Amino acid sequence: MGSQTSKPAETRVFTPQSQVDFTSTLLAQLENATEIDYTRQQLADKYLEQRVSEKLVQLEEETLKKFENKLNTSLLAENLGKENEISSHSLSDKVDALKQRLAKLEQSHTSGTVSDATDKLQKAIVQCLVDNKGKPLNCYEEIQAFKKLTWGQ
Repeated sequence: MGSQTSKPAETRVFTPQSQVDFTSTLLAQLENATEIDYTRQQLADKYLEQRVSEKLVQLEEETLKKFENKLNTSLLAENLGKENEISSHSLSDKVDALKQRLAKLEQSHTSGTVSDATDKLQKAIVQCLVDNKGKPLNCYEEIQAFKKLTWGQ
């Protein structure tokens, strides 16, 4: 029961109808061949991996070139537009304008006229925000008036 197999294994031998003669060199080559399906698959995978990495490197280089070209052209465009604006005369004019604005702000703060107006506008903004709870955009006009008064815009 346990010592014998339950089904006897059949050995089938196929005999070809035509004569098949393999040369000894062909049989030796087949026996000694190291290239099998597994190694062919490994070689194919390695080839595909190499091709993909080459393509990725090529795409990376192209992307970097495009980025550099775009960056250079945008910087050149900005510089061309600013060449007319940037000069010692224009910079000194801008500095003078800022000094005058600062002097006006200091004058208005020392005279007290702005502080009264800013207090009124600040109270108006607070009242508007309280009236429009949860809707701060309804107080846009008051905020803009406050900005004009305080920042001089």
